[in-house]
Amino acid sequence: MCRKPAHRLMKSFEPYMSSKMSAALFWVIGLALILPSYSQDSEQAYLDPHNSARAAVGVEPLTWDKTVADYAQNYANQRAADCNLVHSNGQYGENIAWGTGDMSAAAAVKSWVDEKAFYDYASDSCAAGKECGHYTQVVWRDSKRVGCAKQKAMSSKMALMALFCVMGLALILPSYAEDIQKEYLDAHNKARAVERVPPLTWDNKLADYALNYANKRKVDCKLIHSNGEYGENLAWSSAPEVTVTAAVQWWVDEKAFYDYNSNTCQAGKDCGHYTQVVWNTTERVGCVKVMCDGLNGALGGAFYGCNYDPPGNWIGDKPY
Repeated sequence: MCRKPAHRLMKSFEPYMSSKMSAALFWVIGLALILPSYSQDSEQAYLDPHNSARAAVGVEPLTWDKTVADYAQNYANQRAADCNLVHSNGQYGENIAWGTGDMSAAAAVKSWVDEKAFYDYASDSCAAGKECGHYTQVVWRDSKRVGCAKQKAMSSKMALMALFCVMGLALILPSYAEDIQKEYLDAHNKARAVERVPPLTWDNKLADYALNYANKRKVDCKLIHSNGEYGENLAWSSAPEVTVTAAVQWWVDEKAFYDYNSNTCQAGKDCGHYTQVVWNTTERVGCVKVMCDGLNGALGGAFYGCNYDPPGNWIGDKPY
């Protein structure tokens, strides 16, 4: 059996002691899917080794989360064609691995937990030339929920080789997911307060819809609308460090091109993003930010998307 785990480093603090901080922040991003036909890959088969490792360092056990599992299933389906260990760059923590043969959930999680040997708590770092970010994600103190998946390769060549993608471990990181929600909401509701319309509330269903579509768009990051049932604002930046607050401000800045009396945009200018942000009857919003793949000459940078319910921009109606 062979395996190739993958993880992504960002910035954070140490995994399981609240009294210590670190300059280097880990973020290992995640995905999940349940295949009931594999008893060795049941929800419990993933949960038990995670929670055993967490108990060893005195952190609370994880619980299974269907929303995270649904996210993972969507991404696992995308990766099944090649089984490349490419991260989803979504809003969750993530560990991924692949193995030959029928690699079990327990074996996949063990491959991540075994990295504990390469993690030095005192310096909050990995041994030189070694990986330990999968382990730190497994035991991360602030992670609360997990969803996991196992997906067989779709390629006939890979199938003959009995290669499997073991897509595992999607955890919600409150320090990121909740912060980005607040940033999006604050930016929207600041603009809405100016026009004295009610504030929006966050909706996870809308955020999941936005994420699903953003993951389809990130291969080219073209600003093409999903044409779904919700209102929608999209944006792109060549600089991935641009904040979600700045992205919303781009939409709000279109106010300069909107004439309330005639309920029209200035000739040659856009103002529909602004009117959707402040649309009086819209009550809920869900948003995402994903990194563009930037492959084969496609756009790099970051893609921003928000979906709104009820939708705004009804022809003939004013936003407020």
